[in-house]
Amino acid sequence: MLGRVPLIIAVMAQHAASLNNAWRRRGVYRDRRDMPPLDAVAAAIGADAPWAAPKWVWALCWRTHARLLPVLHARDGLTNTCVNLQVLWLKALGGDDAAYALLPRGARLLVAPPLRRLYPKLHHQNIRLRAKFLDDAVRGELRRCDDDVAVVALGAGLDSSFWRLRAAGCECAYFEVDSELVVAEKQRLIRNSPLLLQAVGQKAAGVSGSQDDRGAYRLLAGDLRDMDTVAGALSQEGLDATAPTLVLCECVLAYLEPAHGDAVIAWARQNFADVLVVCYDVVKTSQAFAKVMLANFRKRGAPLLGAAEDLEAVRRRFRAFETSDIRNMKRVYEALVAASPDELRRIAALEIFDDPDQFALIMSHYCLVLAGDGACAALVGSAG
Repeated sequence: MLGRVPLIIAVMAQHAASLNNAWRRRGVYRDRRDMPPLDAVAAAIGADAPWAAPKWVWALCWRTHARLLPVLHARDGLTNTCVNLQVLWLKALGGDDAAYALLPRGARLLVAPPLRRLYPKLHHQNIRLRAKFLDDAVRGELRRCDDDVAVVALGAGLDSSFWRLRAAGCECAYFEVDSELVVAEKQRLIRNSPLLLQAVGQKAAGVSGSQDDRGAYRLLAGDLRDMDTVAGALSQEGLDATAPTLVLCECVLAYLEPAHGDAVIAWARQNFADVLVVCYDVVKTSQAFAKVMLANFRKRGAPLLGAAEDLEAVRRRFRAFETSDIRNMKRVYEALVAASPDELRRIAALEIFDDPDQFALIMSHYCLVLAGDGACAALVGSAG
């Protein structure tokens, strides 16, 4: 049986204000004890915090990296679909060996050790924090299991969680679903890496005519707008609906039309006897801020078709589950840092955190959902 599931959160970066060089000032927001610096969260997770650089530095690095991607992938022709490639490079820069193995052999030397140590800890350190927390949480729960557990990652992209968990000794049935384009790109990258190929087998990597040597890993091409077909494919690949199942949806539902997103949720609830759904997604909350945010995603070619209007709308989507816990990321952050207020106040006196209001605004536009049925229903309350 599954053990207690801790909150799985995505740790978001603090945004330092550049106006009037405010980011250079040290001090404490004494009236904002609920907003300690990111250093405290990083220390709790066991990783370094990102550099508190001015906003323009973060923006410049992001734009420069995006413009370099066509050059870095000139030979393989891969595209930065929904910033998948950009995140993959950042994971590799943060020390993810599986992500590094997915990069082009020549170009990846730019982020090889020890050269990667010369890069300032910005976006890649945020991603390293998020990945480490998620991996630790999932690994801890899988090790507590008496029964076989399956993990289903919907919209997995170029994520490398399976290899990281496997390297840590976690063996479980692991299913990834994404579009045909993304799956084909991922299979091609796996085939080019002996390290990754050995872990999943030639069949999972799409090697034509190979025997079924996939082991625990399954990589499926599927359209989440057609969950009946996806469900059938998962069943054919050996997904056991009677086993405890963890369904991961990380920024997936917001990209789907509401009706299609509802179908994904209904599939997770109706298909498994014991299921825990972990969903991290976008909430509009403030119309003014949401308008700018949605416009930015449209400009990148990834419109948020199904972003929820507010948390109440998210609660309605998951109300059919026996139990659910739905919070915006500001509340999740507050719950995490409230565990040791004295230590956080001490650290707050040493480190820069100049724009807590902006940080809180951004956090309020993302939410975490834990929803459970069957034997997993009790786990939702124990996670809070």
